[in-house]
Amino acid sequence: NFLIAETKMAILWSFVSLSPTSDSVSVQNVVPECPSIPYGERVDCFPHPDASEQKCLERACCWSPVDEANVPWCFFSKNHGYSVVNIEARLTRMDAPSLFGADIKELIFYAEMQTENRLRFKITDANQARFEVPHEHVQAPSSPPTGPLKYRLELIQKPFGLKVWRTSPEKLLFDTTIGPLVFADQYLQLSAKLPSHNIYGLGEHVHQTFRHDTNWRTWPIFTRDSFPNGGTHNLYGHYPYFTCLENESGQSFGVFLMNSNAMEVTIQPAPAITYRTIGGVLDFYILVGDTPEAVVDEFTQLIGRPFIPPYWSLGFQLSRWDYGSLDEVKKVVERNRQIGIPYDVQYTDIDYMEDKKIFTYDMEKFKELPQFADYMHGNGQKYIVILDPAVSTGKRLNGPYEALDRGHAAKVWVTEPDGNTPLIGEVWPGETVFPDYTNQACVDWWVDEISRFHKEVKHDALWIDMNEVANFVQGSSKGCAENKLNYPPFTPRILDNLIYSKTLCMDAKHKWGNHYDVHSLYGYSMVLATEKEVFKTNRSMVFTRSSFPGVGKYAGHWLGDNAANWNDIKWAIPGMLEFNLFGVPYIGADICGFFDDSPEELCRRWMQVGAFYPFSRNHNAQGYKDQDPAAYGADSLLVKTSKHYLNIRYTLLPYLYTLFYKAHVNGETVLRPMMHEFYSDSKTWGVHNQFLWGAHLLITPVLDPGVENVEAYIPDAIWYDFEKEERITDRKEKVNLNLPADKLGLHLRGGAILPAQRPDVTTTYSRCHPMRLIIALDDSNAASGELFWDDGESRGILEELQYISYIISDLFLLDQDVLTMHVTHNGYTDPNNLKFENITVMGVTGAPVSVLVSDGTTTNALTESQVNYDSTRKVKENLELELGKNYTVNWQDKYRNSRHFDCHPEAGSDQAKCEARGCIWEPSNVPNEPWCYYPDTHGYITSNVVETASGITVDLERNTAFPSQRSQSRDISKLRVEITYLSGKSLRWKIFDPSNARYEVPVPLDLPAMPETEENNRLYRVQINNKPFGIQVIRKDTQEIIWDSAVPGLTFSDQLLEISTLLPSNYVYGFGETEHPIYKHDLNYHKYGLFTKDQPPGYKLNSYGVHPFYMGLEKSKYAHGVLLLNSNAMGEQTTHSLTQLVLRWLAGFNWSSWQLVHEQKQRRHFQNDHHHMVLFWARTPCASMQPSVDESRESSNNPSG
Repeated sequence: NFLIAETKMAILWSFVSLSPTSDSVSVQNVVPECPSIPYGERVDCFPHPDASEQKCLERACCWSPVDEANVPWCFFSKNHGYSVVNIEARLTRMDAPSLFGADIKELIFYAEMQTENRLRFKITDANQARFEVPHEHVQAPSSPPTGPLKYRLELIQKPFGLKVWRTSPEKLLFDTTIGPLVFADQYLQLSAKLPSHNIYGLGEHVHQTFRHDTNWRTWPIFTRDSFPNGGTHNLYGHYPYFTCLENESGQSFGVFLMNSNAMEVTIQPAPAITYRTIGGVLDFYILVGDTPEAVVDEFTQLIGRPFIPPYWSLGFQLSRWDYGSLDEVKKVVERNRQIGIPYDVQYTDIDYMEDKKIFTYDMEKFKELPQFADYMHGNGQKYIVILDPAVSTGKRLNGPYEALDRGHAAKVWVTEPDGNTPLIGEVWPGETVFPDYTNQACVDWWVDEISRFHKEVKHDALWIDMNEVANFVQGSSKGCAENKLNYPPFTPRILDNLIYSKTLCMDAKHKWGNHYDVHSLYGYSMVLATEKEVFKTNRSMVFTRSSFPGVGKYAGHWLGDNAANWNDIKWAIPGMLEFNLFGVPYIGADICGFFDDSPEELCRRWMQVGAFYPFSRNHNAQGYKDQDPAAYGADSLLVKTSKHYLNIRYTLLPYLYTLFYKAHVNGETVLRPMMHEFYSDSKTWGVHNQFLWGAHLLITPVLDPGVENVEAYIPDAIWYDFEKEERITDRKEKVNLNLPADKLGLHLRGGAILPAQRPDVTTTYSRCHPMRLIIALDDSNAASGELFWDDGESRGILEELQYISYIISDLFLLDQDVLTMHVTHNGYTDPNNLKFENITVMGVTGAPVSVLVSDGTTTNALTESQVNYDSTRKVKENLELELGKNYTVNWQDKYRNSRHFDCHPEAGSDQAKCEARGCIWEPSNVPNEPWCYYPDTHGYITSNVVETASGITVDLERNTAFPSQRSQSRDISKLRVEITYLSGKSLRWKIFDPSNARYEVPVPLDLPAMPETEENNRLYRVQINNKPFGIQVIRKDTQEIIWDSAVPGLTFSDQLLEISTLLPSNYVYGFGETEHPIYKHDLNYHKYGLFTKDQPPGYKLNSYGVHPFYMGLEKSKYAHGVLLLNSNAMGEQTTHSLTQLVLRWLAGFNWSSWQLVHEQKQRRHFQNDHHHMVLFWARTPCASMQPSVDESRESSNNPSG
């Protein structure tokens, strides 16, 4: 325990640094924040004569004249004064037994309010310097924060503790009073209570779930060459960073401990976290954000924004350890080219080297390696080589090992404790030395060696491995001395419980310090050295196995040496999500697994999901069967599905590339957790088997063997099946997705505009093809997106402004869609003269009658052949819009409001009456179109859906957000729905009051004795929409929705019942008895009454019979019929474009409907109790006794009548 040192009962502050709240040079336009205070609390801001309002406001003070004498009219605002920007306190250890000895008596606590959202506090030895991470990017801001802080710091005196509070709303985020501060030379401990169990991050480990288990889990952090096999041991990277989602508001914070020493972190149920590290200082950064994404933004501002990878590196990549020869590499390349798989990059692992010596190549088995890059470039592909850090001490086959000799001369190696003798270890080439990348002489040597090797063997990027740093002997060839560095008094729960296991002795020397302190920085320092060379004029492309926060500024990462099993395909997703939190979005796992043979089913499913890894590479180990796609057979299902999903990846590369640009500029994640977008829904907090590309593309893979039905969560938004380009009705619920052997779940979120491009077998060729836009409308009929485009590989693009950027928006305005393509910057001319050739819009409500395209100078109308509208409610347009120009595209739709359902069908509607019903008033110039219509969520809300083999039951509750429609007809708030699968071709649904019996038509029906319980025997399937409630009947083989009452306006009151449906086509027949001028209904807002009456036929007049039955044709060859079994007075209304049907009827009865699903050529009949036979009377030559018209009407027994 420590206390803040006291003098005369007061805290002895070394200093408190204050900063003016604003710079006096730049306050001319400050608007004063005036407090509401009593007159007696005003402090005069203008104590000298001649005060005036203007002079007062010039001082950013408050002007408020009053009648009372001596009360200042000009008084200070909240803008004046100083804010605390840092605090320093001296801590003295309280008397208590020591845990591990060497306790430090006096500490310095220093806190700095670095930005409005970032607090730093550091605790270190007050009298002696200790190791601190020499981070390349992390530094204090050049000026103090100017806005209000979103946090406040509270210090507790005895025992010492601190509390970090969010200021609005006030919430305690980080409370160290849960446990004492322990600070010894080789044991530092700090605990903190957290506000929620939603903890994400810490690494690198295999976390089997994305959200942490807080039930006493301890995770060691110390870079280590080990297998990611699902244990809790430490792996390749060092990430003492986590984020915490506080609650449904989305407010979150991150905690980063800048410390590179071996440590462990315990998470406990409080919830709380305890850090135990064995060196350095406690240097914490608390990052406060309004959303999880905002916290990633803060963290990457601190450690460095992620790099924009070269465009080609987003293509699919192939690799393996030990092809055996260059001829075998070329065989793999050729067979995958021949099957036409999209494929950009080929690797060679250490087997290309001469005896595994870096900066060499095997001149026998890989003798043509210097020409291999040209071979790849000839087909628009790239070549990457591996480099390990360890350098063999042996000679080459035919002479000296010059890279080693130059390293010796420059003294670039990690040394033994004497600071002079190179430490000897063993890695792949045998006895080795290890470069010290913290030594500038080593960096110069390393850069020079890469340059020399690149001149000898051309390659396009570097893959650096074994940089944890790995060593196959324990510590060194001499072993490790018994001292406090190699055998510290406390060892965190690292693998093997030996700190120098499979690495260097902890007392080895680097320029930055002892290996004890810098071990976990080895990979980070290697990346910094490597990036300086790769490759001067082209954008850096380095990816590394070992990493530390900030490595994402220059490099990507893969999740290491996994295996071909179903666990590792699952665990890759939490790993990739975590590295996006860590600021390393260029991340992936070895597709199909590194170790072991990969079965076809596993590799097929892995290729499907791997097509959506940011870094998409298939890689396997020495001695196992080939697992490149072509190895499974050119006609295999694996090849077909791999090509399919890689083509989708290549189609969407402009979107993926734009996501990386946004990560670089704004710190956004690329591969995004669902909870980052839908944090208000607690069901998303633990999702780890699905992920998003950015905010809009949801990927649901199959991660288990023998599975074709996957439980997936569909968040609260409009979603479209990406491949079918159809809207789905599910939202904010778990669904069972049918994903056959060749399918993966892909859904596009409403509100998205994705830039896309016609795919090809490489990104080089894809970039030559026309572009397109994929638009998915949201609940507000709006969408937006961005496009970033440059040459894809040059450095300094942003600094030299050599790029094109678009902001694209699509917005519904009254009777038209307006797509705006606004160029925010144009500093690049693409050599391929790219054009947008196609725009697809999902979620439109009808076919446009015209489409106008304008570039600001000229406006052109598209021809009918350029516009395609189909029944899945999407529009495709064929265009030629030049990349780099501004455009607007207007969809003119005369009947855009045809989805509006009449909320006031009675005469005398006006705005006041409409809004009194909670409906929307919007005048229209379309004849008969309703001006008063229901809001989208009006109706009933679904609950308690129970599905059985024979049908579905649903409970409904009226949406009380809207007032009752008619005061004289009481609404029935709770209803029951029963859906029965009568047969393979018919179903019935009944909506009724479960509490009170109501009249039902007593006509006996010939129903099947048993419902159809075999799902495969039914021609249809049924979906239930939740809010508003609706039933959708879908014909299975065409996926056409033939009944869709998932629309607003469902009414069930004592004497008015109303239901509406969308229809699949304009071809509707039936309803009677009324006179229709034509057999096919005119759908242009017509109403017909149904109620028996002695009324001679007349246009729209209800007549002798009631037949609430219609037949509808579908887009396919099929038809269906619907019977409403209800005998009360009713009416039906048809409307334009959406083929909308509204049924209203009076009196207090339940309703039942039957739907018959048949082929068009089949005879149709109801299931009444009598099948009437039509009698045909033969006419003979002398049979002239036909009754007159009047006679036939009077004769009830006349067969002709």
